[in-house]
Amino acid sequence: MSRRRSGVRNRAEYGAYLAARFLARHSGPRVTARAGAALGDLYHLAGGRRRKIVEFNLKLAFPELGASGRARLAREVSRHFGRVTLDALRLMEATPERLLREVHIEGRENLEAGLARGKGVFLLSCHIGSWEVAALVAGLVIPAGFAVVNRPLDNPLLEAELERLRGLFGNRALGKDNITRELLRQLKRGGAVGILIDQRTLEDEGVQVPFFGHPAWTHPALARLSVRTGAPVVPIWGLWDGPGRYTVRFDPPVFPDELGPAERDDVALTALLTGLIEGVIRERPAQWLWFHDRWRELRLAAGAHRKNV
Repeated sequence: MSRRRSGVRNRAEYGAYLAARFLARHSGPRVTARAGAALGDLYHLAGGRRRKIVEFNLKLAFPELGASGRARLAREVSRHFGRVTLDALRLMEATPERLLREVHIEGRENLEAGLARGKGVFLLSCHIGSWEVAALVAGLVIPAGFAVVNRPLDNPLLEAELERLRGLFGNRALGKDNITRELLRQLKRGGAVGILIDQRTLEDEGVQVPFFGHPAWTHPALARLSVRTGAPVVPIWGLWDGPGRYTVRFDPPVFPDELGPAERDDVALTALLTGLIEGVIRERPAQWLWFHDRWRELRLAAGAHRKNV
């Protein structure tokens, strides 16, 4: 449960958001990208707890890079998220036609193969590139619509703005009550439901699966729901290619009814899906959300070990 936040903090964050939105609305993709990269540099230089988490995560995932290589990658992670955050604000004014002019769609046949089963599809994604762009494109190309299971932001003022972005082209968020019922209705209509499983979950809610060679607590909801409903899982990635240029890629679907009993197990199927996420992160390592405390238990254990040495 999130700690109680002050109204002053919420309003201050909202004020910063309004300033960023004004900049993004009155700038083209190149200016927005440069400004976002500069903001990312400032965030990186400020350091703090999140920078330490990024450094720990990268050392765990890419020990072969060496300290200097990981330092360059950590900086680029901050620059990337500065860019795509500002660009998401620019795209809040986009029409469907304008958005699709900036997006190259790959693997649409994989989405169609999943939908052809007539059971709807789950879209597997992660916090890579611009997952918001991926969601908007999914809503445009899936005739029966797209809904996403999400955790609301701690700041209600910013959450309202994020809901507006996500609902631009009719997408729905399932982050409140009756999620399972609404999710099943969406699948029954032949639509899609997006679930991101790349963030850490609590031990009593998750299963441990390998992620970059280390155990990571992961929620098995997507694996369970896919097996329960028979709906295929189609991976979707929204990758940033440069200012005003994205690739939204659909990879081959995972059909739960084609898996053996052992492969349909919570742990085995969650591990398979997590492996797909790891694969795309290795393609574009600077574009994943390394700020997230994915291996919190390992990080805390490493800190305790250093204190005892």
